[in-house]
Amino acid sequence: MTASTQIDRITPPRRRLPVWLGALALLLVVGAGTFFYTKNGAAKADEAGKKESAPVTLEFAPGDVARVVAQPLAHRIAISGSLAPTTQTTVKASVSGEVQRVLVREGQAVRQGEILADMETTDARSRLEAALADQAERRARLDIAARNRDTNQTLLKQNFISQNAFDQLQSTYQAALAAVQWADAQVKLARQSIADAVVRAPMSGVVAKRLVNGGERLAPDAPMFQLVDLSRLELDATVPASDVAQITPGQGVQFTVDGFGGRQFEGKVERINPMTEPGSRAIKLFVSVPNADASLRGGMFAQGVVTVSQSASAPVVPLSAVFEEAGQSYVFAIQDGKLAKQAVRLGFRDESGGLAEVSSGLTVGATVVRIRMAGLKVGTPVVMPAAPVAS
Repeated sequence: MTASTQIDRITPPRRRLPVWLGALALLLVVGAGTFFYTKNGAAKADEAGKKESAPVTLEFAPGDVARVVAQPLAHRIAISGSLAPTTQTTVKASVSGEVQRVLVREGQAVRQGEILADMETTDARSRLEAALADQAERRARLDIAARNRDTNQTLLKQNFISQNAFDQLQSTYQAALAAVQWADAQVKLARQSIADAVVRAPMSGVVAKRLVNGGERLAPDAPMFQLVDLSRLELDATVPASDVAQITPGQGVQFTVDGFGGRQFEGKVERINPMTEPGSRAIKLFVSVPNADASLRGGMFAQGVVTVSQSASAPVVPLSAVFEEAGQSYVFAIQDGKLAKQAVRLGFRDESGGLAEVSSGLTVGATVVRIRMAGLKVGTPVVMPAAPVAS
C-alpha cells in the first residue's frame, strides 16, 4: 500500500447540494434584481412625468409682442431705381488748340462763369489781327465810295451826269458797304475765338469728370468736363404696368438709399413714361427729389414706395402676427397672462409697411405675439415686457 492510497482512505468524501436548492437560490437572486430594477425604473418614469407636466412659462422681449393701435393705413406700391442729377452738362472745346491750364478737379464745386481751363490763343490772335487789317482796308474803300456817291449826287441834280453813271457809283458804294460788314463779322469771329479759348462753367454745379490735362491738343467739340447740379435729382424707377393706373403725377414717394441707414427721403412723381420698357413690360416713373444738402449722389440705388391712397383710422396688427389655418386668420393674443388663440377678420393690408387692418376679433389695446415661433400653445403662461411695441 502506498502513501497516496492511505491518504485517500482517510479523507472523508464531499457532500453535494440538492439540485432543487440551487435553482431556488437562483430564482431568489433574479427576483430581487427584477424588483429593484422595476422599482427604480418606475421612480425615474414618475419623475420624468412630473417634469413633463410642469408648465413652461414664456418670457417675451419688448420687440416680440405688439399692442393693437388705431391708425390709418396707406396703400403703397413698391418701386426701385437709380438716382440721377436733373441738370447736367458736358463742357466741350469751342476752338481747336493746346490746353495750357486746367484749374479744376473732380468733386470740386464751381459757379456759373468760373474759369475751368485756358487754351493757347496764338492762332486766334493772328486771325484777329488779319481780320482787323482787312476791316480797316474795306472801311477806307467804303469812305471813298461814299464821297464819290455824294459828289455825283449833286452833279446829277444839276444834270451834269447821267442817271446811269450815278447808278454805277451807287452800286460801288453798296458793294463797299457789304465788304465792310463782312470784315466786321470776321473780326467778331476772331475775337470770339479768343474768348472761347478761356473755358468757363456754363452753370453752377460740381465737376463730375475731368477729361483733359494740360498740354493736350484738342479739336473743336472735344469733351473737356462733365458738370452736374446736385440740388435736385431724379429717381428713374419702374413699376408693373398693372399698377400704373393707380399712379398720377404729384403723388408722394418715400424711399431709402443704401448707406444712409434708416433715413427716409421724399419726392414726388413728376412724369410717367407713356410706353412700357421692352422685355420687362414695366413702365418708368420719374420722381423729382429735392437734395438741398447734396447728400445724395447720382447713380445711387433707391428703394421706396408710392403712396396712392389712405384708409380710415382702424385697429391694426403686424402681418407677422397673423397665422392662417383652413382659410381662417388668427393671432396669438395675451389674455390674463396666458396665450390665447384669437380668430380675426382682416381688412386692408399694407404689404410694404407690414401692417393689416383688423375688421373684427381684436380691439385697441390688445396685445399679440408679433414674432413667428414654433410650438406656441394655448394656455401657456406668459411674462410680459414692461412696454410692448405699438403696431
